Amino acid sequence: MNGTGSPVTRRAITVLIYLVVLVFVLPFYWMAVLATHDNASIYHFPPPLLPGGNLSANWTRLVEVVPVLRAMGNSILVAVTHTALVLVLASLVGYGFSRFRQAPGARWMWRMLLATIFIPGLVGLIPWYVLIARLGWIDTLWPLIIPGAANGFAVFWMRQVITQTVPTDLYDAARIDGASDWRTYWTVVLPLIRPGLGALGVWTFMGTWTAFQIPLIVLNSQENFTLPLAMANLNTLYGQDTAAVMLGSVISVLPIFVAFLLAAKQFMAGLTAGALKG
Repeated sequence: MNGTGSPVTRRAITVLIYLVVLVFVLPFYWMAVLATHDNASIYHFPPPLLPGGNLSANWTRLVEVVPVLRAMGNSILVAVTHTALVLVLASLVGYGFSRFRQAPGARWMWRMLLATIFIPGLVGLIPWYVLIARLGWIDTLWPLIIPGAANGFAVFWMRQVITQTVPTDLYDAARIDGASDWRTYWTVVLPLIRPGLGALGVWTFMGTWTAFQIPLIVLNSQENFTLPLAMANLNTLYGQDTAAVMLGSVISVLPIFVAFLLAAKQFMAGLTAGALKG
């Protein structure tokens, strides 16, 4: 029996996939369309399905009440810096756990790290806030960048990727060639784990970009707001201006789409890293 199925089955599966994609894409498309219309057109029946000509007016009203460019700059700074720190620290620590599994204390340190993954973040929110306040980081971007860079899940992810991707024979060959541990990481391990780094980078960037709770707690000044926090204020204070709210929502989600499209190949390769390993 042919494993690919009959032509009718393949067409039915293709149509089903397109329908599922349409269900997910249509709300975002409609949101982008509404961002180009005025409020009267939005509430008109039938609703508009094609782009309009009111985008510039909506943008003017949006920037009058929300510092969009400043908030986007803050979000870019936080997301890019935090993601870079997570990738560096997680890959280095994951490399250590993967290569030196027989080192004294490695087993119980690994168990302690795994335990941190299962502790809800809200449990330590109050002592975390007290620490941030004592460091003088309230109403700054530092609490959004530094604390979460040491990420238990990220270390676990990179350790698994390195273990499944880098064979021990390569470590032995590097040692014979006289390579240090750092050089082995840089020249042998790092090129092989790029798909895993790509997947972790996309995941971290998306989570950091959309973060709302921590910015809401630590940021007080509007000039320090990240984009989700600024857009939340827009939705709260100016919720009747639907066109401006839709435009703000498009601006908020557009960088995530762009980041995913640019790194989609690495993301998918990272998710399947080691899946074919015997």
